[in-house]
Parts: sequence; C-alpha cells; structure tokens
Amino acid sequence: MVSDIFEYRRQERGPKNYIALGIAGAVLYFGWVQGWPLVAVLLCGPFLGFILARLVMNEAEGFRLTETSLEYYHLTDEQTLDWHEINGVTIAGDSLGGATCLIHCADGRTERLPATAQFSPERLTQEFRLRGVPVWRTQSLNQSLGDPQLQ
Repeated sequence: MVSDIFEYRRQERGPKNYIALGIAGAVLYFGWVQGWPLVAVLLCGPFLGFILARLVMNEAEGFRLTETSLEYYHLTDEQTLDWHEINGVTIAGDSLGGATCLIHCADGRTERLPATAQFSPERLTQEFRLRGVPVWRTQSLNQSLGDPQLQ
C-alpha cells in the first residue's frame, strides 16, 4: 500500500482571484483619491463584489487518494469511499491530454471523479493500481458503460 497522498484540487481561492481582488481594490482606491468616486464605484464596485463573492463561496472540486480512502468533492458535495468499497475504476482519455474517471462502487453505483483532466490516464492508472484498485482503460467513457478493456 502506498502511504503518499495524491491530491488534485481546483478552488476559487487561488492566486488569480487574489490578484484580481488587489487590482480592483487599488483601482477603486486610486479612483476615489483622484476625485472620481461615482465612476470608481460604478466601474470597480460590481467587479470587486463579484471577486469577493467567489472568494467567500470558494467553489472547489477535486479528489484525494489516501492510504485508506478516496475522498472527492465537487462544489459543496463531499464523498469518501474506503478502498474496499471500490470494485474498480474506468479511466479514459479526454482528447485534450487529460483523463476522466468512473468509480465502480461495491453497492452497484457509479460515481464520476471530478477534476481529473489535469492528469494523464497513465498517471491516474498508476496511482489507482498502487493502491490495489483494478483499472479498466477505454478510449472514451461512452464505451466504459458497455465493455471496458482490462489493461
């Protein structure tokens, strides 16, 4: 069993949004100091409110492969599956160099793993196999519900 944690998370609280917040705040401040307060508020106020709302809501998606479980989250929904609850994983390329995954649970349901496009199918296949999970590879996830090829 692998003890390293493999994680991918995309969330709104990132450098781009904090830089945008700083720029909007600076433009609003300098506009106010220069004597055009109404224009500054009308131009920067809505943008500043939009950025603040994104930072506060912090929508996130991703997954974490730990020694004992698979944790995945999309927006506000968070799920955890122990490795013994997983029958297998179907991994397919997304035609952009990334991957998409379907988790086949022991209770018969199938869950789509969010935010997997960052990694190649080979990398995700390796991470799941290191944790003892059978992996099927297909050309597209449309095929995976029919006849996956065990690789």
